[in-house]
Amino acid sequence: MAQSTEEQATLAPVERRPRIYTALMWLAGLSVVGTLAFWWLGTVPDEPDVEIGRHVFGNIPGVLVALFYVSVAVFLGLSLYLFAQRALSWSQGVGERRSGLWRRRLIELQKGLSMRTLLEDRQAGLMHAAIYYGFVVLFLGTVTLEIDHLLPNNLKFLEGGFYQGYSFVLDLFALVFLGGVGWAFARRYVQRPWRLRSKTKPEDLAILGLLTAIGVTGLLVEAARIAVDGRPDFETWSFVGYPLSYLIPLDGASGTHQFLWVLHVVVFLVFLVVLPTTKLRHMVTSPVNMALSPRDRPVGAMREMPNLMEAE
Repeated sequence: MAQSTEEQATLAPVERRPRIYTALMWLAGLSVVGTLAFWWLGTVPDEPDVEIGRHVFGNIPGVLVALFYVSVAVFLGLSLYLFAQRALSWSQGVGERRSGLWRRRLIELQKGLSMRTLLEDRQAGLMHAAIYYGFVVLFLGTVTLEIDHLLPNNLKFLEGGFYQGYSFVLDLFALVFLGGVGWAFARRYVQRPWRLRSKTKPEDLAILGLLTAIGVTGLLVEAARIAVDGRPDFETWSFVGYPLSYLIPLDGASGTHQFLWVLHVVVFLVFLVVLPTTKLRHMVTSPVNMALSPRDRPVGAMREMPNLMEAE
């Protein structure tokens, strides 16, 4: 007997989005709303004048600050959306439950974040570690600056000796980051070891150029800001930015600073789009993949055969 239309509709498979896709889409939406909320929160307290420290968005017109937050909100949401779209392709295979084994997963995640597997090849490992950890520290430095910017005046902490130490660490890791990128250029296009010759693609040069632009424009923005502030003595702790500030004439420092700041923001926005669409995504996905790798059954083991009589 033919099945009724209602029965057929009941038996039809329901297509569901994978959880990771849904989670990333929620995160994309929250990142947009959150970034715009940070913009509003940053306008509430007036930044106090401090003897040793800096004004966030000093010398940057309010219109550019508004465009900055709106652009970052849009591009951050776009970046997470592109990750979500890639998650759809990752989920095309047969699903497999990966719950449990939390201790092993934390160990594997720690291996991924510490780049232990890459360090087995000393040269490649040190090079990737310099790029990865340099970028992470610079990113955390930016986050720290934003947190201080949003705090009430009585809770701000980026001043005095702490600010000087903060400046020193960021300049140090900017050099580590750029040193790692320069090493990557040399290995891929000068030394050219055999295993890299067949793997080098045109996008590799674009990626390395983008990373270089992030590091260089960041240091130049710092140098221009120091020049705008009149090169105060406490900024000597910025041991890269302070000497570079002498390359910028004081009478044109304000315009130069604003131009370099906009350029640095544009480069960062491009990075947000490039991150999920090129091999750069491995910065994010590799540690996560390692954390998800432990499973209850050995790698390559066949799944348990279903009851064929019940499957009919």
